[in-house]
Amino acid sequence: MVIATDYAVCYDEDKQAHRIVGTSPSQCPSCGIRLSGYDTRRRRVIDSAGDVHWLLLRRLRCPKCKAIHTEIPAFIMPRKHYEAAVIKAVLTGHSDSCPADDSTIRRWKEEG
Repeated sequence: MVIATDYAVCYDEDKQAHRIVGTSPSQCPSCGIRLSGYDTRRRRVIDSAGDVHWLLLRRLRCPKCKAIHTEIPAFIMPRKHYEAAVIKAVLTGHSDSCPADDSTIRRWKEEG
């Protein structure tokens, strides 16, 4: 997984999703070689209001080790469906309400 801190967001009408594209070249976390485009995948993310947004994330391939990495924007966390700000607010105790159910919040606290 590659986390993009510099990225562009545009809405793709045909796919009904926000396309996320890193604006700077990404490097393979395993061998450091510049990654090339492979395809995209859909991913949902839930914001603080509980609204679901669909994202199109680039999958990138390393020409040396052939590994495929998903490029995710910094506002989401790997393997989580909620925005990073929502999870961080819950973990730091700065959230009065959260759209996640209690078992999800409990799991975040156990992992954190």
